[in-house]
Parts: sequence; structure tokens; C-alpha cells
Amino acid sequence: MIKFTIPGRPLSKSNFKLTNINGQAWMPRAGKHSKYVAYENMIAGYINQQYMGPQLDIQLITVLKLYFPDKRMGDLHNYPKSICDGIEKSGIITNDKLLRPVLLFDFVDKDNPRVEIELYDFNEYKIEYSITPIK
Repeated sequence: MIKFTIPGRPLSKSNFKLTNINGQAWMPRAGKHSKYVAYENMIAGYINQQYMGPQLDIQLITVLKLYFPDKRMGDLHNYPKSICDGIEKSGIITNDKLLRPVLLFDFVDKDNPRVEIELYDFNEYKIEYSITPIK
């Protein structure tokens, strides 16, 4: 298992997309919308500080734990894209399509907002889950 911690409030990719006159979405690299690119680069930087191993070219079970400073989280399904793009940008994986399945959890930690990333070799670990009624 490989674990990374990225400090700060998680950012969603969907908040920073612009659309051109043909309806195509794009991510600006400058101006007020460039926060996303900076966030991706920040994730890559923290991962490169914390990981000194070889580049991975294997399928990875990915666990994302998002810690927000308050309950204003927005649409949680938009966060994995920005985080997975940052992981790929770090260079520790060849392509973010290797990050599957992705398990997403959200928490509130007003004093320490962050993202915790856990990566497990798909060939060495298995996932089990159950859904049971509350009694």
C-alpha cells in the first residue's frame, strides 16, 4: 500500500471548466480559472515529495478520503477527477485509467482539511463490501 496526504481543501475540476463557442470544454492555464491547474500541480508536488519508488504501470485500487473544513462539499463525484489527474501528473503512474476501482469517502475536519490517497496493487488485494440494514 502506498499512502499520500495532500493538505488543504479538495478542489473539484468541474468548477473551473470553461466552454468555447462550439460547446467544447477546456481548462485555462492563466487567470482566475487557473486555480485547478495549480491544484493539480500541488498534488503532483506533494506526491513527488512522499514517493521515491518506481513508476507504476499496474491497476491500482484507489481509496480517496476527502476531509473538508465544513459541510459545504459540493458534488463529491467531481473531486476524483482532479485528484487522479494530479496523481498522473506526478509521474508515479503512466495513466490515470490505472486507478480503478476508486472508493470515495468524505469527512469534515475543520482544523485539518486534506486529501488522503491510498493505492493498492489490484493483483495483491481484493475488495469486499457489504450493505446491511441498521437495526
